[in-house]
Amino acid sequence: MAEVDAKSLLDDEAEGGLVTAIGRFLPSQLSSTDLAEIQQARQSIGAAKSEKDAAALFPDASSRPCYQVYEHTCGPDYRWPAGVYYHFLGKSSAKEPPALRDVRICGVLQAVAIARNRLGGDFGLLLEFRDRLGQLKQWNMPCRLLAGRGDELQKALFDQGLDIHYAQRSRLAEYLCQQQPDRTVWITAKPGWFDNLYVLPDRSIGDSSDAVILQSEGNVNSNLYRQAGSLSSWQQQVAGLCPGNPYLLLMVSLAFCGPLLDKCHLDSLAIHIYGPSSQGKTSGMQVAASVWGEPKRFQRSWTATLNGLESAAVQVNDGLLCLDEMSKADAQDVSKSLYLLANGVGKQRATINGKAMAHQHWRVAILSNGEDSIEAHLNKAGIPVKAGELVRFLQLSVFGQHGAFDDLHDYGSGRAFAMALHQHTSQHYGTAGIAFLERLTRDPRDFAAYLDQCFRIFEQRFGPLSAQEARAARNFALIGLAGELATEYGVTGWPERIAMEAALICFNHWRQQRGTGELEPQQLVNALRQYVELYGDSRFTKTDDANRLHGERSGYWRPIELGRQWLFSTAGFKKAIGHADLALAVKMLIGQGVLKSGPNPKKHVTQAKVHGGSGWFYVIQFDDDHAG
Repeated sequence: MAEVDAKSLLDDEAEGGLVTAIGRFLPSQLSSTDLAEIQQARQSIGAAKSEKDAAALFPDASSRPCYQVYEHTCGPDYRWPAGVYYHFLGKSSAKEPPALRDVRICGVLQAVAIARNRLGGDFGLLLEFRDRLGQLKQWNMPCRLLAGRGDELQKALFDQGLDIHYAQRSRLAEYLCQQQPDRTVWITAKPGWFDNLYVLPDRSIGDSSDAVILQSEGNVNSNLYRQAGSLSSWQQQVAGLCPGNPYLLLMVSLAFCGPLLDKCHLDSLAIHIYGPSSQGKTSGMQVAASVWGEPKRFQRSWTATLNGLESAAVQVNDGLLCLDEMSKADAQDVSKSLYLLANGVGKQRATINGKAMAHQHWRVAILSNGEDSIEAHLNKAGIPVKAGELVRFLQLSVFGQHGAFDDLHDYGSGRAFAMALHQHTSQHYGTAGIAFLERLTRDPRDFAAYLDQCFRIFEQRFGPLSAQEARAARNFALIGLAGELATEYGVTGWPERIAMEAALICFNHWRQQRGTGELEPQQLVNALRQYVELYGDSRFTKTDDANRLHGERSGYWRPIELGRQWLFSTAGFKKAIGHADLALAVKMLIGQGVLKSGPNPKKHVTQAKVHGGSGWFYVIQFDDDHAG
């Protein structure tokens, strides 16, 4: 067709002007092939119009009752808005046939797939619709919401903005029960890893032939992982302020640890940052949270209930859990939460029929902060701190020349720097975590072996480590690994090695404030020392003192060259060590050189003369005890 675009004729036909379009050309310009194409186009468009008209027509009496979905205006004269309709027959009489009745239930609502979990349960329907503002949404509706009157289903759809005809809302469950889509998808009850995919509320990241979606009984909390700004702006305005500040480098590196826990065969990682107010603790948490989403949404409070904390951990499974202001929470609740959160297993619950429900499980990297250390916070309520809690929740006091900061990056003060971090993290967030996952999900390396290599860096730097120190060092090594990996992926924009060096610096700070070796022996020694400081004059007397105590007796004391030896009775010794196992406590105190072994190696007690007779005692001697 000389100088003629056949597609333009087709477009003109779509606008109803094919004859006019052809009239622009002389017959000599149109070949027989051109004319055949035009005729074919006319027939195709005519068929499409007929199909559209047929789709818009309401069913006749023989097809009723039924539900129909219309994506465009429909019905007689196309006067009815798009949506889901229920078509049925009205009452009939001897004189007149039944009237055709048509009621609109809601806007366009399609069931596009059947969803199920790997155990063949938790069936759902993947629904697709537009809310009242025209935003396209998908929601995996649990099929159990179709039971009963469907009130919970209606609440969820109302909450997500579906245009529902209020008077016909009760028909929603019946309509959805009749849907049988051909497509199937997998579901998971929590975000995080599903084989090689990383599932988030609004997307799945990674390569897989199977679709996976997150199951939810209400509105999917996709806002938790919302984004603002670009990766480049986050690198410049947030990550770019971290070099020179080991504390900030550690916070950002920690934020990338969640997705690595499973790949490194670890259950959890938890860091508690403590120190006086206005020292930069909250700024560090905001910087860490900005990796995944809006900080004010990502930060949770320690004042939540135990059930609330479980739910918060599940919502960020394989990710980052930020818990703010431990000092404001009840100490008893904190004590219960420490093991629960770090172990990644929820409380056992029962159904209404008394059957055991499945446990909640999660893997998270936890960042906590507060003005007090965990020991100080629990001790205020008289709750003893277990060594296992402090191994699971590593504590780090704020350190730096300006509170938590060393390099202020040309800001005039630590306060000005903290305010800049707050402003920048409220404008640039959520992009770094997604960029990290895009690379991690396609990285085939053995990260457990990679972590072993990083751990050896700590052993080379600090020498032999106790079992508890080694566990802590491995956690800090994971943080360093995560930061270096994010740098390798081009996410942070940092120079190489600074994330690992920050982890080494922070581990050294942790070790110095905690002390070397195992924690339980240190705790026992401190417990005995504190007991003597509190009751040395009221519950102990000199071995040759004839005066009787008027209150409770825990033992005696006798002078030695450098101070005193404390002779604890069995009852006094058990009271001093608290809930610790007696045999294990004796073994650890002997190892510390505090408990002097007696002639009987099995009993570890020594016979001593006291006023009025003799007895068997646990002999305690502190190396630096000069009390007189």
